[in-house]
Amino acid sequence: MTVEKKGITVKVDAELHAEVRQYLEENGLTMAEFVAKSLRDELHPKFAEEKSMENMRTLAFQVPEELFRKIKDYLQRNNLTQKEFVIGLIENEIERDLAQRQAEGEIAENLERSEFEGDDMGMSMRM
Repeated sequence: MTVEKKGITVKVDAELHAEVRQYLEENGLTMAEFVAKSLRDELHPKFAEEKSMENMRTLAFQVPEELFRKIKDYLQRNNLTQKEFVIGLIENEIERDLAQRQAEGEIAENLERSEFEGDDMGMSMRM
């Protein structure tokens, strides 16, 4: 399933263009990815609002070239930026971990409760 693409051509000040190019290099984005993300953020400001309400920190890491190509293909097919993709992965893993920890805590709590109730029953039988 191919997503139809349309072009957008704009002229900006040379200084702004240089800033954009530097940002693209630092964040591993193409101009198309950057413009698409910028337009989505402007048209759907939920993510932009969340960003402005919190202090932001930078995560940076390197991956093998082959994995990088696979990621780029995936991002293009799913119309995502690297940032959206990585943040989504991190949020999903944290939610999964919290759910697992909560489930394990409930299991431990149930075991403690059943052991405690078992002790009470044993004590009442001895009396």
